[in-house]
Amino acid sequence: MYKLLIADDEPLEREGLQLMIERLLPHQFVIFHAEHGRSAIQQVEQHKPDIVFMDIKMPGIHGLEAIAEIRKTHAMMKIVIVTAYDYFAYAKEAISLGVSEYLLKPVKKEQIVSVLKKLTAEIDAERKAREAELDTKEKLAKLYALSESTFTLFLMGHIADFDEKQMIPMEIESGFALAVQLESMPERPEALEAMKHHVQGVGHCLCSPLIDRQFSIFFKSDDHWEGKTVSFAQKLMKQLEKILQIRIKIGIGTIQKGIIGLKQSYQEAAAALYYLPVFGRVQHIADVPLTASSEEWKPLAVDKQQSVIEQVEEFLQENYDRDLSLEEVAQSVHLTPHYFSKLFKKQTGQTFSDYVTGLRIEKAKQLLRDASLNIKEICYDVGYKDPNYFSRVFKKITNMTPKQYREHIDRRSS
Repeated sequence: MYKLLIADDEPLEREGLQLMIERLLPHQFVIFHAEHGRSAIQQVEQHKPDIVFMDIKMPGIHGLEAIAEIRKTHAMMKIVIVTAYDYFAYAKEAISLGVSEYLLKPVKKEQIVSVLKKLTAEIDAERKAREAELDTKEKLAKLYALSESTFTLFLMGHIADFDEKQMIPMEIESGFALAVQLESMPERPEALEAMKHHVQGVGHCLCSPLIDRQFSIFFKSDDHWEGKTVSFAQKLMKQLEKILQIRIKIGIGTIQKGIIGLKQSYQEAAAALYYLPVFGRVQHIADVPLTASSEEWKPLAVDKQQSVIEQVEEFLQENYDRDLSLEEVAQSVHLTPHYFSKLFKKQTGQTFSDYVTGLRIEKAKQLLRDASLNIKEICYDVGYKDPNYFSRVFKKITNMTPKQYREHIDRRSS
């Protein structure tokens, strides 16, 4: 359905035009009326019609003045002038206001149908283009978020490398890292998104995913930031605590250049956070009274973090019976499916699918020892919906059907 506004000071003209449209193009328009220019402006603001049919000569604010006012906030609205005045000056001004058509009364029904079909086709095309544009923006935003997560996890040492071809350019030539620890998880899940939105508004930065109540921020900076990062972090801490409604602690690294430098800055920030005094809240690595060399404390700071794949393995151990896709699990740890698949196989030696299948079959073998459970029940308990398929998978891995495996176990135990 399309929304149509008819603005004319003659009630019979408005009603006649509405009847014509509803008869010739039934069930296509919701129609509103305006008896003068002021009312037309108000109706546009209230109903936001797709198309406006506007008379020129009306009391008070005339049609062209009303169009000029409407154009200030609705530049793309389809406007058709329907008037008895065939004046060149009116037509010239109408063109300057971006009017779609200039129709002279009495208007033939063929003209009305032709104009409305043309304008609704344009509206459909514009809506489709807008949907495509929004869809593209949404996909790019998701891709950027995944790329940002992958890159920051690489800087933090959670993943050994990253595929630059899968990344959206986001290099920070010079910057410093903050390692942030939350005292507890916020009660409101949306608070985490609000926190990230606030951080990105403070300055150009990259934010890592939240892992075990910790995340990192890599701020772009230059040498002018020297000596200012502590006061900056203290201010940011108060702002984030207000958003999250929980206490946080922050470790600060030094300003560094390039990827290697940012990795070092993160290691420094993680160490500064790790060595915070009992009642400390914010600490710069320069204020840490370390006697050991940096080569000794860097691994400590990195090893303190739980690896992404360890998280996934724990998750799968608890959720192997669910219908999980690689894409879903990859998204849960903020990695692209392509990169997650590659990383998972590199660190576990198995594909994601083989790993999940292995977990399910091992659990099935344990359940088959319980004679009170039938094989169909076990099939469902380990995440399979088809007993025949479950039996084929089981035999492929164990060289025995579930029934044969149970008989084998019974013989061994007797």
